[in-house]
Amino acid sequence: MKEMLELYRPKPEDGWFYEKMMSDSKTMAYNAPWFPPDGCIPHPDKEWERLCADWIGHEPERFYAYLRRTSDGAFVGDVCFHYTSEHDWWDMGVVIFAPERGKGYGKQGLKLLAGHAFSHGVTRLHNEFETTRDAAYRIHRAVGFRETGWKDGGVELLLTKEEYLKGITHMEPRAFLEILHVAERLKDTPRHCTTSKGRRESVAEHSWRIALMAMLLKDEFPELDVDRVTRMCLIHDLGECFTGDIPTFLKTDADEETEGRLLDRWVRSLPAPVSNELSALYAEMNALETPEAKLYKSLDKLEAVIQHNESPIDTWEPNEYELNKTYAFDIVAFSDWLTALRREIYNDTVEKIASGKQS
Repeated sequence: MKEMLELYRPKPEDGWFYEKMMSDSKTMAYNAPWFPPDGCIPHPDKEWERLCADWIGHEPERFYAYLRRTSDGAFVGDVCFHYTSEHDWWDMGVVIFAPERGKGYGKQGLKLLAGHAFSHGVTRLHNEFETTRDAAYRIHRAVGFRETGWKDGGVELLLTKEEYLKGITHMEPRAFLEILHVAERLKDTPRHCTTSKGRRESVAEHSWRIALMAMLLKDEFPELDVDRVTRMCLIHDLGECFTGDIPTFLKTDADEETEGRLLDRWVRSLPAPVSNELSALYAEMNALETPEAKLYKSLDKLEAVIQHNESPIDTWEPNEYELNKTYAFDIVAFSDWLTALRREIYNDTVEKIASGKQS
């Protein structure tokens, strides 16, 4: 079975892999015309510090990520793009670490980069390299790039967002329906909590309400991409299409691994635009580093406590009397507004417990 890759935003402590690639003469041979004699970058540790500061988390102006193998978490290469105002396009690059070449990672990495770029404001991806690099040329053409010219012994290639979406990545109506058929399972997938009338709620209902919460908070978080947060909310529990819902206090690491594996298998089977976008969103959600991911996760947890406050108290588990007082305070700490909201929810919980009201 073909090994799968994902985009990974490296942390400062991951610089060892960048330094390893930049110091490997086989990996960097293509770079020899600019850094003779072998293409290796001098002082890669200093270059890594600059790259972390200027490139990571700066879409759509600049982007840098590692290519990480999902089966074992190993880094196998890197990708990047940056805006070139002179031509109004984004120059890009894909480099596979020499020991990992010949495994189909170049084409897969280029697809991941294109999908991420076009879902983050990029409209035109450009690349150029020597005409002698046959493998690179074949990979770009297979992904949908077209030739735009030649100069100085090199070939120029371009891929626009429109071409990407209409070309090999086109989604047929049948594929669209199949996605919906899988997602429909969440309508019949019960969650642990009940509604205010005592009916067991579905995962789909929970997902709908946290998406609504995100939409309503657009003006409270003007600096965030709330549309992206809403998309996270809508898809966050799709893995439960395959495993069902397991309450947080019962879910094990093995349960998490099984759900993640089955979800990943399904996502990678989808048409490229959908697969690439979902993969990027799930990677961001799992890393829980961006403000958007933190807001999504906060809403996910807060909605659960809100629903408990709305449900009949005789549906609560014994451990939930204390859990509902403390749950999610840690995840909302990054935001004063969310922390204030959590306090209001806490007040509702305390009042409900004190009064013993049923709805």
